[in-house]
Amino acid sequence: MTSAQRPRVAVLLATYNGMPYVPEQVESILAQDGVDVRIVVSDDGSRDGTWEWLLECAERDPRVQLLPRIAPSGASARNFYRLVRDVELEPGEFAAFADQDDVWLPHKLRAQLELMASTGADAVSGNVTAFWADGREHLLKKDYPQRRYDYLTQSPGPGCTFLMTPRLVALSRDVLESVPTAQDATFHDSLIYAIGRAAGWVWHIGSEPLVRYRQHDANVMGANAGAAGATARFRMLANRWHRQQAVIHAQAGLHVAPEGTRAELEHMLDLLDGGGWRRRMELAGHARQLRRRPRDQAIMWALIVSGVW
Repeated sequence: MTSAQRPRVAVLLATYNGMPYVPEQVESILAQDGVDVRIVVSDDGSRDGTWEWLLECAERDPRVQLLPRIAPSGASARNFYRLVRDVELEPGEFAAFADQDDVWLPHKLRAQLELMASTGADAVSGNVTAFWADGREHLLKKDYPQRRYDYLTQSPGPGCTFLMTPRLVALSRDVLESVPTAQDATFHDSLIYAIGRAAGWVWHIGSEPLVRYRQHDANVMGANAGAAGATARFRMLANRWHRQQAVIHAQAGLHVAPEGTRAELEHMLDLLDGGGWRRRMELAGHARQLRRRPRDQAIMWALIVSGVW
């Protein structure tokens, strides 16, 4: 296949003080086989040499393109939202998100493009292999069967596994520009998933782990495993952060939902945003539709009934 025939992907890379990891990540993206890639970078005010390294890299390789530096956003998600808003995709070009500290397998994009073609999806994401500096590895399984409202409460895998069609990027840009609360979504991957699913478009979660998902102290979210992860998740639940994120996802979803599904999504938003025992019991009845993994469905039901969530 000649270069002119290969699919093209714009990889949207958000960086911030990532000098220990960025070179390996960039190398793994530029080495993708069977596709033509360009990396578009938004740096959030790095002070550790990341920006200077990126400038040198862009001088060496025209496939690396840097957005102008602006005032730091102070949040990883807002850095990604800037990429969604400001990047102009070329005709027929797909888009992928990339964190600064992972490593992509050489066939990541090619395999995802094949999945997209075979499933008719507007986006694909998937499982990842979390790895630590001490050599530990752990499969993070995200490909449980999708449920009606899982997009309100969870992502379909880390954003670094996302590959999206141009129309999904355009729809996401419209939501970010039109829905005042959209940029308050803490995680860009969860918001984009909510937008695609609420619009009624196909989103496929693949089973093959195509990204090595690096774990370290500076992870914004990471694998979130073990006792420390469980404690962090409970704190998020107890202070209603997680519930408020579901409200934001529903608000974003309503902006794109087809007429035939708007009423039910409006009702879900009322249950999420309102109070009282009756609303809580009705919301608990939807617990199986709010999470993909059966164990998580049971936990969600208990948290809603108890009033913790």
